[in-house]
Amino acid sequence: MKFGVCHLSQISMREKPCHTSQLVSQLLFGDAYQVEEVVDDWLKIKTFDCGYEGFIDKRLWNEMHEKDAAEYSSLKKYFVTDYLIFIKEFETNVTFPVFMGSSFPYPKDNMLILGNAIFLIELPKEPVFPQSPTLSGQQTVLLRFASGFLRAPYLWGGRTPAGIDCSALVQLAFKSIGISLPRDTSQQVNHGVQIDFATEWQVGDVAFFDNEEGKIIHTGIICGKDKILHSSGFVKIDHLDTTGIYNKQNELYTHKLRIVKRFFEDRKSVRA
Repeated sequence: MKFGVCHLSQISMREKPCHTSQLVSQLLFGDAYQVEEVVDDWLKIKTFDCGYEGFIDKRLWNEMHEKDAAEYSSLKKYFVTDYLIFIKEFETNVTFPVFMGSSFPYPKDNMLILGNAIFLIELPKEPVFPQSPTLSGQQTVLLRFASGFLRAPYLWGGRTPAGIDCSALVQLAFKSIGISLPRDTSQQVNHGVQIDFATEWQVGDVAFFDNEEGKIIHTGIICGKDKILHSSGFVKIDHLDTTGIYNKQNELYTHKLRIVKRFFEDRKSVRA
């Protein structure tokens, strides 16, 4: 069994083993994976965090030894909440950006070994934000992180501020508060507790939307009374009601509401 870990800002995961195939997701710096299959110049991989599968260019494989892979998931990790941080590769002395949403083991003496690569990392000081009087700690952290993606363009399969899709926005936002969710909307909807009445919606609840065939096609985070933060065209805040998402600029409903789910473990969460 072979393993690897992302040592670049991001690595594209494709549906099929070719560069023209659809982007299905992206590995972020520090994301570990298992190699399922070798297909010519491509590797079929499965991510450690949510078991998501796709193909990556074999040239981008940064091998992680089996012993390190076995320990990797249990290591305490730093989660990037800044838009970007910059780190330096030790061998080449090249500095490059790491996107918000990335996570990696805490460096020792500012040095991090990931697979066959070594990096010099000086972590930024963690900012101290005032606690909102109307929001719980989890709600505050989740909304602050998700809001950092506002105006980011929509990108199918994207997971960075340079381009992100709706389910990645939800997945990364909940990762910021230590809650692991699947990658795709169709998978996320199968988790959490259903909230049947709009009067019970809370900030941080997740809304799911379907098409005429009843297929779940979109998701977003409730961020206030009658408001939803979601990625559609770009990451933005729109009006939400029991019918769906209403775009005031275009004066029409863009998405039909199917269900609202709650993933919070924090029972002090405040209603929207």
